[in-house]
Amino acid sequence: MSRHNMKNVGITFLIIVVFSAILAGQIVKGERPKDSAQSDIGLVNMDMLTKGHPLTEQINQFTKQIANYKVILNNENENLQKLKVDTEEYLGSFNSQLNKRLELIKDNSMKAIADKREELNNKLKRYHQQLNDDISNKLMAKKESLEKKLQDEISALNNSYQKELDKHKEALNQEYNDRIINLRLKLKFNSLSKAEHNKYSVELEELMAEKNDKLTEKENYYNERLKKVIEEKELEFAKKIKEYQNKLQEEAEKAYNKKEEEIRAELADYLSNMENNLEKDLKEREEVLREDMGENLVSAENRLISKVQNKINDLKDEINSLEERRRELMERRSKDIDEIIQEVAKSSKIKLVIADSLQNVDGIEITDKVLEEIKLGR
Repeated sequence: MSRHNMKNVGITFLIIVVFSAILAGQIVKGERPKDSAQSDIGLVNMDMLTKGHPLTEQINQFTKQIANYKVILNNENENLQKLKVDTEEYLGSFNSQLNKRLELIKDNSMKAIADKREELNNKLKRYHQQLNDDISNKLMAKKESLEKKLQDEISALNNSYQKELDKHKEALNQEYNDRIINLRLKLKFNSLSKAEHNKYSVELEELMAEKNDKLTEKENYYNERLKKVIEEKELEFAKKIKEYQNKLQEEAEKAYNKKEEEIRAELADYLSNMENNLEKDLKEREEVLREDMGENLVSAENRLISKVQNKINDLKDEINSLEERRRELMERRSKDIDEIIQEVAKSSKIKLVIADSLQNVDGIEITDKVLEEIKLGR
């Protein structure tokens, strides 16, 4: 028992002093002059009596439990205050969270715009490639057509020249063959002298050479004419191909520009619709998010605070219960010690009992007797 409680016991003794004086003797706290009879005074050490009482151990256990619960209660109160502060900060960052979510919506819209832009660019690229492929295919077909026409014209001209050359050959044959045959026949006669044989041989060679030269000259003439025609036709072919290619490219460029304008208009319409839809969507989403996030935050706050508050209330109830039980035990112990002191004082014919006396007080020490009675449980 604490010193305060011990003093309360002494006050209890003083209240019953008249009754005790009649039955057994008086119990007081203080000191008495040394010239009084020792047999009339009893001395007790309330600390020893309190510590030696069987209920003290239970009271100490309750005291420890109360102290532990108070530590826990203090921690929970701190947690509650921190939770409130954190919740206020969390609620204070509501706009920041909302803006982040709205920014995410904007980012998604910007991504959709970027995807659409890329889609249209790819579409334009494919159209450009298609135009180039068309130009290549048409140009190839044109070349094949012109080449065939050129080959046919050259073939026809070559045939015509060949016929002219054949006529020329026929004319040369008519002009030279009779003389050539005559000379060959003369060379076959054995009666020719060596001089005559040489003469005819030279004439034959010169005649055949003259014929061949005229034929070669005619062939070269037609070959040169054919070569010149081919060169002219090739230049004409290249010119037609170039003109056709320019025409195709000009048509393709116009088609590409037209397609590009269409795609630009499509992208502009998409951006306009996206902007309008985004503005509307952001307003709707903001309202929904504010309502949803607000409800969730308030609900979370209430749940957490309520949980901690309930725990605090339970701890307070437990502490109050333990303190009540400890108080009851302390009252029982105090009453028990008072009663035993009175009994010991009565049996020892002591009229006055002094608790926690000073050193200059003479009297009979009855603390040990009281402790024995306490341990016996009377």
